[in-house]
Amino acid sequence: MHRSNQFAYANLVQVQIDVFFLLLSYGIAYFIASQLTSLRAITDYLWILTIFIPLWISIMALRGMYHKLTFFYLDRVFRNIFMATFVSGLCLVSLFYFIKDDSTSRILMAVFMVLCVLIMLLERGLLLLYNQRPSVNVNYPRIILVCSRQTQLMFKRYLSRTQIRFNIVGVIQVGEGDRISDDRNVGDLQDLAQILKHEVVDEVVLALPKDYEDGVDQYVRLCEKMGITVHLIFKPYDLRLAHVQISMFGPLPMLSFNTVNLNPYQSVVKRTMDICGAIVGIAFTMVAAVGIIPAILLDSRGPIIFKQIRVGLYGRKFDFYKFRTMSADAENMKEELKALNEHKDGLMFKIKDDPRVTRVGDFLRKTSLDELPQFFNVLKGDMSLVGTRPPTLDEVKLYHVEHLRRISIKPGLTGMWQVSGRSDITDFEEVVALDSYYIDNWSVWLDISILFKTIWQVWGRKSAY
Repeated sequence: MHRSNQFAYANLVQVQIDVFFLLLSYGIAYFIASQLTSLRAITDYLWILTIFIPLWISIMALRGMYHKLTFFYLDRVFRNIFMATFVSGLCLVSLFYFIKDDSTSRILMAVFMVLCVLIMLLERGLLLLYNQRPSVNVNYPRIILVCSRQTQLMFKRYLSRTQIRFNIVGVIQVGEGDRISDDRNVGDLQDLAQILKHEVVDEVVLALPKDYEDGVDQYVRLCEKMGITVHLIFKPYDLRLAHVQISMFGPLPMLSFNTVNLNPYQSVVKRTMDICGAIVGIAFTMVAAVGIIPAILLDSRGPIIFKQIRVGLYGRKFDFYKFRTMSADAENMKEELKALNEHKDGLMFKIKDDPRVTRVGDFLRKTSLDELPQFFNVLKGDMSLVGTRPPTLDEVKLYHVEHLRRISIKPGLTGMWQVSGRSDITDFEEVVALDSYYIDNWSVWLDISILFKTIWQVWGRKSAY
């Protein structure tokens, strides 16, 4: 793509509209605040906008809100508007603190923040309704859509969720399925050259099936020779879990299929939470260890810390730490107790009233205090505060292919399995389903929710053997 085309899908009109409504929000906020407290002239506060508006626009741009292909969903729009307003406002408040500015009205700032969220959300909603009105603009690019009947309906539905505007002047059907019988069906793909000669067409959208025998390159070359823009929309694999991203590897277009819902920015946020949580957890561990260590030593012979090799992210092995809750020969006795395992498939090993557990160990397990040393695993980066249960080497050897998805993220101190029944769940497929749900729906708020649920369960000593 030529440098001048890198912003082909940038919605510069939306930027201008947003700036106008931000100014309007400020004007209304000043009027309301002036009724509540005495303010200086409105021009004395304009410097706030010179900082707030560029920050707000930049954050929205980073979140893809000025890209015409970004889907419009109300929750996404609200989340991004709230984030842009909160971060921009926080930067201003921090600036007030450092320059020790007491002259700017806090009431004005508070009203401005609230109105900013409400008015900008209303503006985006009204624009969506305006863009979805049933009208045809002669200035919109005229396109020929080459696809199946199902893809035609999907394309039109998705188009209504973006800010891309096309005049679909014709459809060429390919593939099996219901026939496109309306007047937009302009012929067969083999006649594309003749169709383009006789129709006024600005762009061609090719959405060919992955097994289309004639191939796509000849039609791309045809449009290239005629100077017509071509868009390729393809679904090369029947994917049910992976998200697809396209990027450039030098001059080469590259498709990425990703099943883990964490981008680099989100990974940094999650790691920051892990480090902060681990530091607090280690401090609590040090205090609790004053009572736990003597109790373990007096109760039974053996080491204080139980160390075992577990499997982490994508098969990485690491030393997993717990306060010892079993007799020193517990691993040797495991073979003898296999018949008592509640997970008959051997994919997990759990026994109620395990004879290897010591008296102190039973208390530590019921209160989950035995897990405290894992905060060191979190600080090291082998584990996360929230994730999937770290399996043993023996368990992973028995995994089917679909089970390996559990180790596509870092294992955690707690997770969906732990807060959804823990030891009450004996069906390993249910454990995998819970872990997969977490991977597919990860968010900061989900992590926080799981952490609070874990604290509540530990407090109530539920399902902890």
